[in-house]
Formats: sequence, structure tokens, C-alpha cells
Amino acid sequence: MHGELELSQETRDRLAELRALSDRAEAGDKEARRKLRLMVRASSAEVVGRASDVGRRAGRVLARSAAGGDPLAEEALHAKLDLMRAEIAGEDPTPLEVLLTERVVSLWMLTTLLEVLLASQYRRDAGDGSERLSPPYLIQQSRILESATRRYFAAIRELARVRKLQGERRSG
Repeated sequence: MHGELELSQETRDRLAELRALSDRAEAGDKEARRKLRLMVRASSAEVVGRASDVGRRAGRVLARSAAGGDPLAEEALHAKLDLMRAEIAGEDPTPLEVLLTERVVSLWMLTTLLEVLLASQYRRDAGDGSERLSPPYLIQQSRILESATRRYFAAIRELARVRKLQGERRSG
């Protein structure tokens, strides 16, 4: 991975320290909560960015759901998301490219999961039709997938547009 997507050892160490404090604060330790607040505010932008990255966290939740309890599939999906981040961001991405890359990757995971879930609904059949889902439900799920797909393609277009504008600025 490249640029801002790769964490330094110092950042990994600081995140581990903050995670330990967070665990203590979650358990009700008020002093740990106070210390955590101060340490987060004194941390680098890289540390704060990674600790507050809910998009990455959402991707992990989606990967866990898509894996359906299969540890190999879950770990492979996490690795795939990391590889996608590195490939899409490219060498030395700008902060805006990093944000858009995260959006593209998380929406890829969401649309992939929604496609799998929708496809699995078509297989529900107990022979007598008692487990069949209603057509309105399937239509609703299709609309949710369609919306996620539109957002995914919009994120890709926006990343391409930003790169094109940056290229024009550099050459102009």
C-alpha cells in the first residue's frame, strides 16, 4: 500500500495505546476516558484519521457479513479491500483521493454483499412455496441494490473527475 493508506510503526503503536485506553474507558474507567480524550487530541492527523475511519470499520462489518462465519472468506475479503485501496489510490494519493478511494472500496463491498443477499432470496423455496419472499419485498431489495450501485458508480466517476482535474492543473 502507498502514501496515506500505509500506516507507520509509530502510528500503529499509538493506535494500540489508544485502543487499550478505549477498552478501559468502555469498561467505565472515567480517568481512562479523560486521558483518552487528551491523547487523541494530541495525536497526529494520521492517528486521528485511522481511529475515526468509520468507512473502513463499515467495510469490515460488511466483509464479516458476506463471509457468513467462514474465517478464510472474511480474512480474504479484508485482504482484498486492502489491495483495492492500494490499487485504486495509486502512488502518493492526495487526501481527496484517499477519501474517494475509501468511498469506492466501501461501496464495492456494500454492492457485492447486497447482490449476494438478493441472489440468495431467489433460492428460498421449501417446495410448497411457504418460504418464498413476496414480490414487493424482492422489489424493495432490488431498489436498495440499485441505489447502492448508483452511489458506487458516482464515487468512481468523482474519483476519475478529480484525477482529471489534477492532471489538467499539473500540465496547465
